[in-house]
Amino acid sequence: MTAARRLVLDGGELLAYADGLGLALPPGIVPGAVGPAPGVPPVGAALAVNLTVLARPVVAVRVEAGIGGRALRGWYALAGMFGASLFALPGDRAELSLFPAAELGRELLRAVPDEPASLLSVLNPGEPLTGTVPLDELREPDPAWFSRLPQDTTGPVARARAVTHGTLSALVTGRAPDSGVLAGRVVWLRTGDRWTGMRPMPGRTVRFEPVEPADFPSWLAPALATVLAASHG
Repeated sequence: MTAARRLVLDGGELLAYADGLGLALPPGIVPGAVGPAPGVPPVGAALAVNLTVLARPVVAVRVEAGIGGRALRGWYALAGMFGASLFALPGDRAELSLFPAAELGRELLRAVPDEPASLLSVLNPGEPLTGTVPLDELREPDPAWFSRLPQDTTGPVARARAVTHGTLSALVTGRAPDSGVLAGRVVWLRTGDRWTGMRPMPGRTVRFEPVEPADFPSWLAPALATVLAASHG
């Protein structure tokens, strides 16, 4: 297999195939599916592999994004030489993909929502969001005491809240050698006409960094490498 195989199924069909193989798919990706559809054809070999990788991964990546009124939910999985993905589609449908594990980076690019640049943003692009801030400042404050404090309207946190109109987050998970769970998270913000990454730094701080969609796999790479190394250890 040198290219990704893609298949679109109704939610009920998807559950029926998984149920027939004794597999449990990740919850919440196809929310409209409430039960298996009756009378689906027998599962083929490629679809069986696709579903098995999704249900029994060595490492998994759950992706959620929202931008321009659109929501995206997806699941990536690696197991052996195979990679697979599952994306929710409108109308209680789902897209399944099966691809070589080595192609994961290219496939991850499909999880970054595209938003055409407006004429205004091209003629008058905003300043990139940069700066390092304490992690606690990014949390919603308690109105009971926050209203009594002077509010910063010029710092990077205030700017981030003012210009953010979309988010992209990815949670990488896998098993540790002691049967515990390994996890890593990547969060990007859609700020103005570009993406801004939130880079964790020492001392419970976060650095805002301008990023491009092509950077998404490299941001996930450290967490993926940690999980894969643990699975072989």
